[in-house]
This record gives sequence, C-alpha cells and structure tokens, in this order.
Amino acid sequence: MTNRTAIHPRLHALIGDIATDVPEDLAREIECALKEQQIPPSRPMFFTFLDAIRKGDGEDGQPCTTQRLNAHTLAALGRSLSALTAVLDFLHAAEHTRVDGRGDEQIGDFHRNGLLLAARQIAHAAQIGLGDAITAGGKEPG
Repeated sequence: MTNRTAIHPRLHALIGDIATDVPEDLAREIECALKEQQIPPSRPMFFTFLDAIRKGDGEDGQPCTTQRLNAHTLAALGRSLSALTAVLDFLHAAEHTRVDGRGDEQIGDFHRNGLLLAARQIAHAAQIGLGDAITAGGKEPG
C-alpha cells in the first residue's frame, strides 16, 4: 500500500487506485465522511469481482486469451447482443414503470419473467456460439 492508501483506506477500498489521484484535501474529507458512515476500510467483495471482470477475466475467473472468430460467429454474436440489448431496454423501462408508475401502467409478473427468461436464453445462445467457435478453432474457451 502507498502512504496515501494507508492514510485513506476507506476511499481506496471504495474506488481503488484512482484514490491516489484525488487531491489530498478532498481525499481527507471523503475519508472522514466514509468513517462517519461506518464504511469498513476493507474492499467489498462485490468491487473486487467487478474489477476482475473489467480487467478481462473470463467466467472461470482466469484471464481471457486472444481468440479469432469467423464472420459467421461474429454476425451471430452481434445479433445476440442486439437482441439482448432490446430485452434489457424493455426490462429497464418495466422497472422504472414499476417504481414510478401506476399499477395499470405496469407489465405483469408473467411478462417480466418472460423478459428475464428471454435475456437469459439469448445470453446462453451467445455463450454457446462463442464456446463452439473457440473450440472449433482448436482452443478451449476462457
């Protein structure tokens, strides 16, 4: 740990190495506010996993390796991602309506569950297609 990390452990736990770029007076204020809110100085597991995902770890937690995909696989993945984006947009709108709208404006549980299942199925199809393409290229997924 750097000296600033040791001085502002809660801020570092919250935002990681970027904490060293925060001006000292602001870092001190944030650290005090976090301490007053009884935020623990250790890094929450959620953020540890989120950082690993951002760094390119695969579903197994291992770093991803460079892969080459053919045009068919890329097109299929593009379609899956477009479909998934549309379903997630619907879900997002449904959630906002659930929180802020009237009861008669909301979609029901049946349709919300259907959208969730559709999103899972689309993601699963993309994952299978990607795994098949990598395996066909002589490499294991990951």
